[in-house]
Amino acid sequence: MVNLLSAKLPMDPKSLITELMKQKGIITPLEQDILDTWNELQKHPLDMSSANQKIMLNNLKHPDIYTKVSVLPSTVQKPVQEITETDLSNAIKLTNKFQKKEKKP
Repeated sequence: MVNLLSAKLPMDPKSLITELMKQKGIITPLEQDILDTWNELQKHPLDMSSANQKIMLNNLKHPDIYTKVSVLPSTVQKPVQEITETDLSNAIKLTNKFQKKEKKP
């Protein structure tokens, strides 16, 4: 039995389908993170708070991907108050790129 009550409500159709797939074991946690990261990239304008939260969550859940992104020459560490929308957008794009590579067999 699928438990949609544990999911955040209200849900759009795409989120509902994704939640059903996750609960039935059709989608892995990494695949879910790839979709969530991709959805974050689709927001226009970029929600800086939400994007930053997604990056931090990805960093905690996938430290190997965080390491790959953080050692790139294009990755510059900055204080939070100096991070721009472009910085967050680039970080989330790189994270999504490495998530997709991680998924491949």
